[in-house]
Amino acid sequence: MIHLNLIEAAERSSLMENVNPVHVTDVRAARKSSKSKLLTAGLAAAFVFVAFSCFLSVFGVPTPLQGALPEAYLSLIGAEDPSQALTLGAGQTTTAGGLLEAEAAAERAVLKMREGMSVKQVVAEINPQALYNNSRKSYESYLPLEKISYQKAASAQFLTFLATATPDDVGFSDCIFQTPNYYYIRGVAAKPTSQRSFLERVKAVSSDFRTPPLPENAPATDITAFGLFNVSSPNLTAVKNFVKTAEVAEELKALKALATNAKLNFKGLEKPAVEDFGVYKRYSYTVSANSDFPELQNFASALLESPVRVGVTKMEMIFAKRDIQSSMQFVMFVVP
Repeated sequence: MIHLNLIEAAERSSLMENVNPVHVTDVRAARKSSKSKLLTAGLAAAFVFVAFSCFLSVFGVPTPLQGALPEAYLSLIGAEDPSQALTLGAGQTTTAGGLLEAEAAAERAVLKMREGMSVKQVVAEINPQALYNNSRKSYESYLPLEKISYQKAASAQFLTFLATATPDDVGFSDCIFQTPNYYYIRGVAAKPTSQRSFLERVKAVSSDFRTPPLPENAPATDITAFGLFNVSSPNLTAVKNFVKTAEVAEELKALKALATNAKLNFKGLEKPAVEDFGVYKRYSYTVSANSDFPELQNFASALLESPVRVGVTKMEMIFAKRDIQSSMQFVMFVVP
């Protein structure tokens, strides 16, 4: 029995030695290995994508893939897909990479077509409302020559009004008129009735009439008024042509002749201030003269009736010492 037990024990010991040991898995090592595999796979995919993109940008989209790849992706990598070509005309196409060339070719084609169009065809494409229904009701919207015409009419109308509406016993110490229709008047009347009559007449022809409050010790015959004078139906087509550079001297000579006939002697017509507006230049003259109101009014009326292409942007009469000092600002639009 003892011998059998020894044999059995030896057999059990032999079986224990032949059993494979148990393998224990390391969780951290497994995770690290998994991440390594994912990173390797990602790098491989990125390499394949870059290589594929380089292939497309160099050799273009192969026939099996034409029309299957997004246009934005092809534009990003600079590849061309013949199936996405833009048709410009008979037998004329361009791909996404040739878009700029296509636009330039299209512009040249349109320009060539318009050059071959007749005047009647060109006019037919224009909206007549843009040309013939463009009403200009304010001074700021007037064309340059229309402003010259308006200035001549406005200054003449204002001075003519003062000549006819001012009572004989009213005198001015300041009288200013500036385009488009601003005025300032300061003077004195011999009696209160003349003052009230004059101010009422001025108010009747003004769209904005104002009289500042007078001091307590001011005489009842004091006159101070300013506002906007109503210019009546000016002929905006009176001046039809710009003054050419070679005609400036003759235009100034005609202006001096009008002043001489009105007994005015202007000083300051020698050196104008010149502003360049590209298409034309603006010549501005600031002149002075010793004159009273009747002479200035006669000159403004004569300028309005004459073909002289000179506008008046400002007229001013100020009592200085014993005489009335008059000054005017003329403007002329000149082209080469």
